[in-house]
Amino acid sequence: MRFWLTLTLSLFIFAGCTTTSPKPEPYKPSTYNLSASAKKGATVNQKSTATYPGSEKVKSVPTPSTPASSETLPSSAPVTIDNTISSTTLAMATPTPSTTVEKTIDQPLEPVIAPPMARPLNDDSTMIKIAVLVPQKTIKKYAITSVNSVISYLLYKNYYFDLNVFNSGDEREESIAKALSDIQAGGYNYIIAPVTPEGANIIAGRVSDKLVFIPTLTKSNVRSAGSNIIFGGIDYDQQIALLAEKANERVGTFEDGSSLSYQLNGMIKKNSNRVFYEKRVENAKVNFKQLFKGNTSLNNASLYLNTPLVTSSLIASQLRANDIHPYALLSTQINYNPLLLTLTQYEDRDHMYIANSIQKAPPALEEINTMFGHDIVYDWVNYSTTIGADYLCQQFFDGKISRTFKEGISGNQVVYNTSLYQPGRNEFIREN
Repeated sequence: MRFWLTLTLSLFIFAGCTTTSPKPEPYKPSTYNLSASAKKGATVNQKSTATYPGSEKVKSVPTPSTPASSETLPSSAPVTIDNTISSTTLAMATPTPSTTVEKTIDQPLEPVIAPPMARPLNDDSTMIKIAVLVPQKTIKKYAITSVNSVISYLLYKNYYFDLNVFNSGDEREESIAKALSDIQAGGYNYIIAPVTPEGANIIAGRVSDKLVFIPTLTKSNVRSAGSNIIFGGIDYDQQIALLAEKANERVGTFEDGSSLSYQLNGMIKKNSNRVFYEKRVENAKVNFKQLFKGNTSLNNASLYLNTPLVTSSLIASQLRANDIHPYALLSTQINYNPLLLTLTQYEDRDHMYIANSIQKAPPALEEINTMFGHDIVYDWVNYSTTIGADYLCQQFFDGKISRTFKEGISGNQVVYNTSLYQPGRNEFIREN
């Protein structure tokens, strides 16, 4: 009997020493779902916008509608620009509870408490309601990046917000009218609309009681617009005038046949009456050797590159390869891109000047944009869209908060601070 009692006690002690307590569940920070549909008993004045004209004709996998708080996009992942955007209502509150840091060997046993984030200026009963109207077939990749730029800004500012994407598909009047009707039904008083002049003229003729920001155009692109419409497009006139200061009296231009290059050529002729050379280069497959070999007239000339990045890089490279030495190579915002530094040799960029209107944004805001797979450092449409979100939020708070961006607005147009940059060996160097 004593033997069995001893054995039982030994087994009990052994089991007690080797049994481990269950591992604690990992900390899961709570999130706040402030969607209007999530509030019990709340009266919702919002029309369902599940589909839009034109979206059903695009045979592609629709982008899943998920809250921004749970969406993770690696910066290296390519953005599929032909995915149809469905109506997506995003409601977000971003204050985060304090979290504990796990103990390491060098840390004391007491948990380290991270300071909580500041509470938003507004609350869940006064969410900022912004509608983004995107004609996806027309603006292509910017249908996605413009939306993400707005989300990034709102997350950066830690606001409670209600963001809804209205995909009109195209810019036919009936398509735009349907999207505007849905925006009206949803109770959105602020609209960001990256559209072309065709869509902007329709919006200008139909919207008078809502504040609209159009990041893709200048005021001069629209026939007439009320005081409720703000334009954020780049002022190419200002950029050409600044570039003209680096040009001599012998001016030549390269263009690709697009409406923008045609526009830029006209602005150059306004700033100089000595344009002696104009050449259209419609793609990068042109025979540059035949174009440049022996063409000594381009020596000591100021050449404007009103062409896309790859074509501009080839022109700069082939000029030097054919022993042509221009006085200056000049370009607007269209070639302000870090790829220019890798597509050309440093010597190809000698005496090259590029006009840029994008200013430095807060690093944290740049990082959030990078999480969505795009940037506001070199892409002026995304930058302009962010300025629009910044301006609309200040209007929401009746001007009681300061803006993140310093660009002023005069005559319903964003006024950019444009500077000239030289592409150095590894970076763009601002001219003093």
